[in-house]
Amino acid sequence: MPETDVLIIGAGPTGLVLALWLHRQGINVHIVDQAEAAAKNSRALVVHARIVELYQQLGLTDDLLAVGHQLPATNIWVGGHHRAHIPLQEFGQKLTPYPFMLTLPQDEHERLLERRLKALGVTVERRTRLLNFVDHGSNITATLLCDTDESEMTYNAAYIVGCDGAHSAVRHGIGTKYEGDAYKPFFYIADIEGDGDSPFFNGEAHVTLTNESFYLVIPYAQRRHARLVGVTLADDNATYDPDHTLSEHHPQITFDDILPQVKKALNIKIEKLNWFSTYRSHHRVAEKFRDNRAFIVGDAAHIHSPVGGQGMNTGIMDAINLAWKLATVIKQTEMTEDAKSQLLESYETERRAFAMKIVSSTDTGFTTFTAKGIFPHILRTWIIPYLAPVVTWFSHTRTEMFRAGSQLICTYRGSGLSQAAECTAAVHPGDRLPWAKTQQDDNFSTLSDICWQLHVYGDQQPGLGEWCLRRNVKLFVFDWDEQHAKAGLKKDVVYLLRPDHYIAGIFEGDSVESALDDYFSSRGLAC
Repeated sequence: MPETDVLIIGAGPTGLVLALWLHRQGINVHIVDQAEAAAKNSRALVVHARIVELYQQLGLTDDLLAVGHQLPATNIWVGGHHRAHIPLQEFGQKLTPYPFMLTLPQDEHERLLERRLKALGVTVERRTRLLNFVDHGSNITATLLCDTDESEMTYNAAYIVGCDGAHSAVRHGIGTKYEGDAYKPFFYIADIEGDGDSPFFNGEAHVTLTNESFYLVIPYAQRRHARLVGVTLADDNATYDPDHTLSEHHPQITFDDILPQVKKALNIKIEKLNWFSTYRSHHRVAEKFRDNRAFIVGDAAHIHSPVGGQGMNTGIMDAINLAWKLATVIKQTEMTEDAKSQLLESYETERRAFAMKIVSSTDTGFTTFTAKGIFPHILRTWIIPYLAPVVTWFSHTRTEMFRAGSQLICTYRGSGLSQAAECTAAVHPGDRLPWAKTQQDDNFSTLSDICWQLHVYGDQQPGLGEWCLRRNVKLFVFDWDEQHAKAGLKKDVVYLLRPDHYIAGIFEGDSVESALDDYFSSRGLAC
């Protein structure tokens, strides 16, 4: 019987990221996908700053930036008239080394990830799907079906992770509800090429608001190529079952059907259509993300409207959160079963709470853009177009908008892995480490390794270096600078960082080493 540490079902971005992060930590993985080949078309397009930051851990950031397109601005149009130009690159300048929204079609993104995985000696087993699995308490046995020759194979694994999308076989296997509903309108997505002289193909994003709905044009790397996203008005009177298949397609709607309304709203010249698809979007979150040795990640665990481009990014964050925790319990054989369970349980606690917030915010955004009635009409055609450029004049507003949209806002305050201590500073245990760049250094330059580490901004306390040597924890000391204070960091304080760059604890005083020992021992963790 073939064996592996982690069996991954699904080779989309979440599955590939999970495999890469586990392999980097010395974990054996086997990854399968029922598709014959990597996708040639895709829905997800936007990669947010938090993902670009985390890709540093595998040296993927430069590769990603080389093929992606950095959106410089968003434009708002109403009734064919240009109402606002919002420069996006000014929003996150002091928050991250990557203060932009990157566009990269999901299929190209997947190819980048799969090439890296293959270079490391791990190959996706294609045309293979999960039939069922049994959790024996100490291991998983999974039955896989190879569609090529209809043969079955039983795999033995320590853990199984479902990255297999909205119809997840792993989610069905753990018997959890997928609570939520379907949106009535059908989305459509079209990859188009257009006239390079058109304002809609100038390398910037464009949002067109109408009485009935919205249209979104997002460029990507190839010149004159863009993604057109909208809601079809041709299906207003259609009946629908909100519990229907999660990727329900509407084959009767063609690009020719929606083209008249697109041209009327956008006055856009489309020279070529490369791909067109319709689908009914859902907003759902699984009741649980874990059952003993089985986990679900990404769309298998949560699904929401495409407003804000949050779906793929949230799934990748799931994968990275889970990867270091699985690696820890597999490698640290001295951990007690209770400590392992608590660490793995923190995956669901942390990621489900964030998924609920994302689903709520994207649902609000979608409702705002598609609701009918007098007030939604006024909101879309008068309030948003005129208010947006005004509020973005203020630096605080720009900062908060970028934090929310780029997933920098994600925090694990209150998690069992976050130090339970009163904190009066701006930065709390559970927060992402703030980025601070000085003339001498950049505090994110230390984050390429997937490991626990300590940061001190100012003077290190006597004995801390010896503690780090004894515990095999990396210590980085930065000369104090006013930029650290502006980022919310405190002088001479010890910041304990998790392997995914979140602050586990903030320690100061005369007994830092003892407090650090208590943090790890109380959670049954080694460094």
